[in-house]
Amino acid sequence: MARRNYLVEGLSGAGKSSVYEELIGRGYKAISTDRAWKLRADRDTGLDSSMWDHQKALGELASPTPAVLFVCGSSSNRDRFLHHFTKIFNLRIDDATMRRRLEERTNNDFGKQPEELELMLELNRRDEKPAGAIDVDATRPLHDVVDELLRLADCRTATDTTPAPWAKRGSAIGQSFVIPEVALPIVQVAPGRRSPGTSDRLRDVLGREAIARIEYSWSGAVLATLLTYLDEQGIDLMRSDHQMREDSVFVLTSEHRERYLARLDPSEFDGAELRRYYEQSNGTAAEGVGYAMLDGIAFLRDTLAPLESAGVAVLIIG
Repeated sequence: MARRNYLVEGLSGAGKSSVYEELIGRGYKAISTDRAWKLRADRDTGLDSSMWDHQKALGELASPTPAVLFVCGSSSNRDRFLHHFTKIFNLRIDDATMRRRLEERTNNDFGKQPEELELMLELNRRDEKPAGAIDVDATRPLHDVVDELLRLADCRTATDTTPAPWAKRGSAIGQSFVIPEVALPIVQVAPGRRSPGTSDRLRDVLGREAIARIEYSWSGAVLATLLTYLDEQGIDLMRSDHQMREDSVFVLTSEHRERYLARLDPSEFDGAELRRYYEQSNGTAAEGVGYAMLDGIAFLRDTLAPLESAGVAVLIIG
């Protein structure tokens, strides 16, 4: 079968990240360009961080495998790549949906400031999109949106596919709670998740103390494997001066931030290498898991980003 690339784009809040996660969960090869292709911003050179890295993008788009690839995202230089796509889909939402999604989303702060929100609403009203792009009503439930994309791409729908065992779950598998360091002793003595006769008191205490909460909903095996991989690369996030009762709970500090934040850029990692590491470590084939691991790197980066001298993050897997 000839290689088919499909671009799924849209404005902020249109649902590109959610579509990406659903496609991966259904077993399709998909790329989140925010995770895999975005160039790193460089204040000194004025590098535009909204651009796709030409070498990485072209390497994926020109590869003979897999037979079908969905690319979810947009960029300021997308037009130079459009001839590589079989079809282009534009996720369309109305102003009310955009306003609600930007105000409610927790994985990205862009659009929460009034001027950012008004800019997105103005762009939405212009309805600008690449020539030949097919509009898809993205105000519908996610399952229906992805079914429509797969139909338009002549691919099988959810009834014909089996979700990957490491796919996105209904609730978070990994969570990190950013708390004041002075609250850490209270957290350390909270009953663990496996203590007999107790509910999840640890999360209850963390929820009361949390300044911020970041979630990761792929399989816990992916996140655990990623932490081991990063440790082998010299990025040690599993040890600190603060200890917790359970092996799957870690405390991250400003020292971790200083040492590792700059290195936790998903665009600096190779998804194919991550997939090979996961498969070797777990003894199983896992098509697409590299992108779930790239999401894990972004999750860890977002966990470290707000940490300063007075704050720590408690990371829970499972």
